[in-house]
Amino acid sequence: MIRKLILSAVLAAGATAGVASTANAAPDVFDRHDRRDVRFEVKVRHHGHWDTYGTYRDRDDAQRVVRMLERRGQDARIEVERSRW
Repeated sequence: MIRKLILSAVLAAGATAGVASTANAAPDVFDRHDRRDVRFEVKVRHHGHWDTYGTYRDRDDAQRVVRMLERRGQDARIEVERSRW
């Protein structure tokens, strides 16, 4: 009987700690996905200066384009642009 009582207390404490840690992590996830104001510009070097190749909302898309341009032998980079309201 005492074993069941101790086991129940330990499980309840573990469940409460798990819920508390999940509640603390939720705002980070929201902040990470709420980036409508960020754009990623892919720049490519052309005759000694940087031209804009394209603008993307997702960093992964921009990185794919940079890798494709680098495979073609061009010098490319990503610039992050944040709009201010």
